[in-house]
Amino acid sequence: MRGREVSEFTCLTYCAIPYNGRGWTETCANLLMNFPSAGITPTLLLPRFTKPLPPSVNALESLPFPLSKLPWQIVSNIGLKKLNSLFRRQILMAAPETTIVYFWPGTPLALVEETRKAGILTVRQMINVFQGTAKALLDRAYSDLSLPDGCSITEHAISCEIEELGLYDYVLAPNPEVDRSLQVAGVPTARIVPSSFGWSPARFNSKPRIREESRPLRFLFVGIACVRKGIPTLLDAWKNAGVSGELVIVGSVEPAIRDRLNAATREGSVRHVAFTDDLEQFYHNSDVFVFPTFEEGGPQVTLEAGGCGLPVITTAMGAARLVQHEVNGLIVEAGRVDDLAAAIQRITNSATLRSEFSTQIRQDAELFTYDKVSRSLGATMVELLRARPFAGNKSAVSL
Repeated sequence: MRGREVSEFTCLTYCAIPYNGRGWTETCANLLMNFPSAGITPTLLLPRFTKPLPPSVNALESLPFPLSKLPWQIVSNIGLKKLNSLFRRQILMAAPETTIVYFWPGTPLALVEETRKAGILTVRQMINVFQGTAKALLDRAYSDLSLPDGCSITEHAISCEIEELGLYDYVLAPNPEVDRSLQVAGVPTARIVPSSFGWSPARFNSKPRIREESRPLRFLFVGIACVRKGIPTLLDAWKNAGVSGELVIVGSVEPAIRDRLNAATREGSVRHVAFTDDLEQFYHNSDVFVFPTFEEGGPQVTLEAGGCGLPVITTAMGAARLVQHEVNGLIVEAGRVDDLAAAIQRITNSATLRSEFSTQIRQDAELFTYDKVSRSLGATMVELLRARPFAGNKSAVSL
């Protein structure tokens, strides 16, 4: 443990993809970093890491050198096979009374079943809504746009997820809409644990956000420009709103809507910027964050925008646990062009409203920094362990 003190409890975390400092593996590591402050030692099992992890996280990588240096697509199969073996060894050595296993997507069901049979508490992290809910939302979104079905979720995948969710003692839901989707999947309310993702202030604090009065009001979207994220709705609403301002869309583009986006940019008030990791300049040089998404888990971009003081216009899915309607932003129904256009007009026409929302959301977002969210999640894990009477070996339960 690199000289760290041994805590009363242990959290073994299974992560099936490498850590490179981005994506949901970064989220996973950030959520673990303050577990020691809650009295729980975090051990992250993963194929490999190519960027430094938080020093408080004990990382075990399955790929030895020199395999760990080869391209992932070449070594992925052996990396996962070795990861599963490494995980089984950790389970055999674990003390069921003081260990909790934290599973992320991509875990083989056999490992979950083995963990439960060993009498160890299991927790599953959701990063999106239940796939049955997502498919219903996205099928309708593509249909309303008269586009070919772009949703890749199959009925088989939905059935498999229902089966998987039945294996865990608890499931973590990073926003209220995930809570509801899990209930649709048949997960008992008592097993659904509200949680949240977070944001890292250090990434966005190098310079203050300054409003240049000489430029037009700037609305910002960050994410994949796709049907799922509500881009066609946003483009239509922006045109209908007819405001004097600029809409900046930052992210890669779904092929099905590329022509729509290109047509909008040719009209002059919409600007598209390809994917970039350097988001600070966009958050600090914009005035409003707009995120009309149909389906999410716990969108980090909402938290980041709020932390940078941007009032947010979003949907219930995009609100995470941060945005409150008429308090620090505006929440509209996904897919409703007229409602989104009205919200854009309203926030454009009121500098007072923008200022009030900006002050409030910046303050509220401080509760969602990763140091606080991680500490809170660690405390939750300890509570789950302490609340569970140890009953020895147990088989997987059904919902």
